[in-house]
Amino acid sequence: MIKVAPLMRYVLVMFSLLMIITPTASLSVAEEPTLRIALPSPPQTLNVWSGTSSWTIIVLNFIYEPLATVGPESKYVPWLAESWNVSSDGKVWTIRLREGILWQDGKPLTAEDVKFTYEYFKKDPTARRGFSDMEYLDRIEVVDNYTFKMYLTEPFAAVVSTMLTNPIVPKHIWEPIVNNENFTASKYEPKISEVIGTGPYKIAEYRPDEYIRFTANENYWKGAPSVKNVVIRFVEEADIQVMMIKKGEIDVAIHLAINPAVEEDLKAAGVNVHRYLRPYFYHWGFNLQHFPFTEIKFRKAMAYAINLTEIIEIARLGAGEPGSYGIIPPVWKEWFCKEAAEMYTYDPDKARQLLDELNWIDRDGDGIRETPDGREIKFEIYPPSYDPARVRAAEMIRDYLKEIGVKAVVRVGDWKGVVWPGIKAHKLDSFILGSGTEPDPDFMRVRFKTNASANYYLLSDSEIDRLLEQQAITIDRSKRKEIVCNIERKLADVLPLITLYYPVIINPYRTDRFEGWVEVKFDWILNRYTLLNLRPKAPTTVKTTYATTTLTKTEMGPPIISIAGVLIALIIIVLMILFSLRRS
Repeated sequence: MIKVAPLMRYVLVMFSLLMIITPTASLSVAEEPTLRIALPSPPQTLNVWSGTSSWTIIVLNFIYEPLATVGPESKYVPWLAESWNVSSDGKVWTIRLREGILWQDGKPLTAEDVKFTYEYFKKDPTARRGFSDMEYLDRIEVVDNYTFKMYLTEPFAAVVSTMLTNPIVPKHIWEPIVNNENFTASKYEPKISEVIGTGPYKIAEYRPDEYIRFTANENYWKGAPSVKNVVIRFVEEADIQVMMIKKGEIDVAIHLAINPAVEEDLKAAGVNVHRYLRPYFYHWGFNLQHFPFTEIKFRKAMAYAINLTEIIEIARLGAGEPGSYGIIPPVWKEWFCKEAAEMYTYDPDKARQLLDELNWIDRDGDGIRETPDGREIKFEIYPPSYDPARVRAAEMIRDYLKEIGVKAVVRVGDWKGVVWPGIKAHKLDSFILGSGTEPDPDFMRVRFKTNASANYYLLSDSEIDRLLEQQAITIDRSKRKEIVCNIERKLADVLPLITLYYPVIINPYRTDRFEGWVEVKFDWILNRYTLLNLRPKAPTTVKTTYATTTLTKTEMGPPIISIAGVLIALIIIVLMILFSLRRS
């Protein structure tokens, strides 16, 4: 009788275990597909108090949610709030929260969280995302876990659009943080464990300047998302994003500078394109405390000196609409003021005349005007490097101004490291910035009122302040419309900025791996409704490669046993058995 060697016993045990853990019906294991997104820039911060850039808001919208939001038809709808009603005098709002909503750490959302969030926004001027929004808030009274009352100092026309759209944060996470005596909202960078919201996704991993990875919130109050894993990669160049989506390396490209001319090429490659007018005013912003923008006549000369139509045709390849000097775009028909929009036309001779009236003339024959005391009329323009359209617009402005004897120097800068910090700190002479408008005109109050959180121009005008306050507390819509038009006229006259264009944006997205994309009228394809509606199109089979640090070739996921690996293991085991039997 043949004796079984100790090695043989070991081999047989391992073989038995392998047969138990390896499915015999199929050696191919299905994996959850990862939604792959490209953004041109990482978030400026993960701090929801102070994050205001487009890319920061996109990232934080995965995590944090407001009481109300803009729906697919650009109308405000309840979100975390179930309902609200207002007293006859307009000063008391009673708001009911939806029940059963949990924070991502499992604790329940209550009215105490809303009270904490709003009161801190009101308290800290460095909490820029919501500080100005709470100007008319007197106090909040918690009625029960799911009901609270907001008492206002005045009837406020934009409670829903301005106050209720701020993200809510968990009191149990943030109260100990803000109570630290050294805490400043604008400077604090939270740990990943502190980035807790009620949203459909939570952060699993973050490598600044590389990628951020999300996993689904399985306890999400609207139901767990069907897409379980999301990776956002930071790809600054629009052309590279286009190349990646054509190759199938990403599922959606989110960039402001994708060339509209590639739309047909993308469609030919099987890529869908969401094309929409973005109601953001892309503007040439002035620092009103830096010479020569201190002079209103000079700012008016700038409005006459540049050709908005030509800027759209060349810098945007025709994909956009000319800006209004009154800021509000024509898509918000009720509030658009045509008179303010058309206050200036391209007229270089008029620009020269205004500069001559200032006695700013070319005294030394070098082509650059000087003040009577010999100071050159020159300044810098900062566009962000990730947007070639804004870089080109800045270069065109420089060339227009050269023709009237003004020297503009274009300084192309990194958005996160140079341009955005410079804008917020009021260090730049001028800049090319894209900023949002809203269906309600109160957004102008938090941007143009003296010392408002988004007043990057250092504008301080008592008449504009008065009108902004008046529109905020005027409930009658026809009267409010007249006030808003007066604000637009005044802004067009004072000119803290010149709106260059409202852009037409294209968002390429693929439908071969996921379905349920929601194209919202004036928003990214990557919106709240897409995140909740998106689902894998069909099960996928795992790849035989695995990456833990690189997301360029494979999706991140756990390592698995491949068919080839199992077959090799079986062959080795059989050979070992035969060798052992032969020796015995």
